[in-house]
Amino acid sequence: MQTLQIEIQDDLYNTIKENSIDINNKVKDFLYSLVDDGYPSINTDDAKQRVSKAVENYKNNNTSYCKYDENLKNEMNNYIKSL
Repeated sequence: MQTLQIEIQDDLYNTIKENSIDINNKVKDFLYSLVDDGYPSINTDDAKQRVSKAVENYKNNNTSYCKYDENLKNEMNNYIKSL
């Protein structure tokens, strides 16, 4: 395990303490978010185009959907609760 030293302005630190924020977990979550997840990033314009295309496909009934599965729903709910 490595040690990370950060400097935080006094007023920010006091606000964090007053709100009982777990700094270690917040920093850890942030550092994990920096790790490449293997998916290429896209810019806002590309994201908007993809969403627009998906909406258009839905409106024109040009897409297929998976059959609703009760087991999958339960699995997803259990996963969400575990987070």
